[in-house]
Amino acid sequence: MPLSPEDLQHIAARTLAHYDQHAQSYWEGTHDHDVSQNIAALLKHIPGPPPFDLLDCGCGPGRDLHTFKALGHHAVGLEGAPSAA
Repeated sequence: MPLSPEDLQHIAARTLAHYDQHAQSYWEGTHDHDVSQNIAALLKHIPGPPPFDLLDCGCGPGRDLHTFKALGHHAVGLEGAPSAA
């Protein structure tokens, strides 16, 4: 069953509100995680030679963006929850 635009808007608003309310605790719990295995697993499946142009939707404070840029990639992030950005 397809969702209506209003349903999708409601879901997006609730999701962003959740992330906005929990941004500080998320940051405190994850800012020092080593995500190198996750990054490597993602990058190995991108065809073509690096550096890659990457878009991180829901990037939060940019931990992964920082890692991508340190590896020489061109990374841009979008974050919809103001407290998470």
